[in-house]
Amino acid sequence: MNATSIVQVNITRLKQLIENKVAWGNSARWTHQDFNELSERIWRETQIKLSTTTLKRLWGKVDYRSQPTTNTLNVLAQFAGYEHWRDFTTRQPSDAPLNEEYKWVQTKRKFGKRGLVTVGLFTMLITLAIGFNRWVSRPLEIDHSKVSFYSEPVTKGLPNTVIFYYDVSQLSYDQVEIQQSWDNRLRRTVDKRDSIYTTTYYYPGYFRAKLLVEDQVIEEHDVYVTSNGWLALIGGEEIPHYLTGNIKRNGTLSVSPERLQPEKLLSQEEGSHLAYYNVQDFGDLSSSNFTLETAIRSDYNQGEAVCQESQVSVLCAKGRIAIPWSIPGCVGNIYLAASEQYLNGETADLSAFGCDLSEWQHIRLKVEQQQLSVYRNEQLVFQTTFEKDAGKVAGIRYRFQGAGSVDYVRLLDENEQEVFQDDFNN
Repeated sequence: MNATSIVQVNITRLKQLIENKVAWGNSARWTHQDFNELSERIWRETQIKLSTTTLKRLWGKVDYRSQPTTNTLNVLAQFAGYEHWRDFTTRQPSDAPLNEEYKWVQTKRKFGKRGLVTVGLFTMLITLAIGFNRWVSRPLEIDHSKVSFYSEPVTKGLPNTVIFYYDVSQLSYDQVEIQQSWDNRLRRTVDKRDSIYTTTYYYPGYFRAKLLVEDQVIEEHDVYVTSNGWLALIGGEEIPHYLTGNIKRNGTLSVSPERLQPEKLLSQEEGSHLAYYNVQDFGDLSSSNFTLETAIRSDYNQGEAVCQESQVSVLCAKGRIAIPWSIPGCVGNIYLAASEQYLNGETADLSAFGCDLSEWQHIRLKVEQQQLSVYRNEQLVFQTTFEKDAGKVAGIRYRFQGAGSVDYVRLLDENEQEVFQDDFNN
């Protein structure tokens, strides 16, 4: 089997894993809305956006003869539970055209209904046995005085390597892992006899690192990866493209499309986006009581950016509040997040967030006792209440399809006292 054939077989395996994961039936019958939902699920789990068009090309719904990019395959592999595409391919058998999961799906088709019932009952018994085993398992008896776990970033800004220092040498257990955030896909096995593990963070944020023994969390602490002021980047990949130079122009935070076009950063098939971050210590500003005032404008509406999708987000220690905007005709594509609340434009009315983004839109987000009120141009357009406190405010993020600008930003506490402001004049 030549290299091209091996790549195609592995892509088929990867697609089958994803089809099994979402469990939507035969992908030949998937609709445009199914691919929209898949795009959204991939974004929620990986924080990287693959466009609906890209996914339809990969599944053969759109005629496209080129191979998918490595970046696309990396994201899909992460969604399927692997570190990246290379990690996925190195774990596949070299002497068989399909992996075990895909073989099992084919076997189901050969068995017919009677065999399918047998396989289903057998699978159910295994699942019940695993579940029962987890249910009866007891918490580990850990003497925490014999354990240490802390970390230090090596620099300011991004990318930033964080060094984790750990000591579990006095414990009798052998399975030790470090997880760099809430995402259990970012979990790595470490040697209990060692004491140092390093990892690199490419995006700023507030993360909760965990030390696990025998699959149980025994220690955890916060990892604060700051942006060292305003940071502009092109996201959509595991490693973003950082934009250097001055991003404050004429009293705005702005990177023009003309600056991005020479490097072809506006035409990537993955649906790249421009993002501005400011992640820093805002003190004890609570996500349950604060106000954010700002103004945004979309500066690009070509190709896949025709919807001018934009987002204003408040990043928090335990979650986020993400407010979407788009032109009125595209509100079915957007979503809103507020701590545990998640509203998808396909199943919720988010028409209040449709507007002319080619003009400045003045936005105010006010949270009082976990009730979120969204104002646009001084008009209340939306309200919702979230139940889980998202922790203290850790950062601000703006995202634009293609390119966009920010005119000003102010953060106020529950007493309307200014915590942070920037009018981008210097």
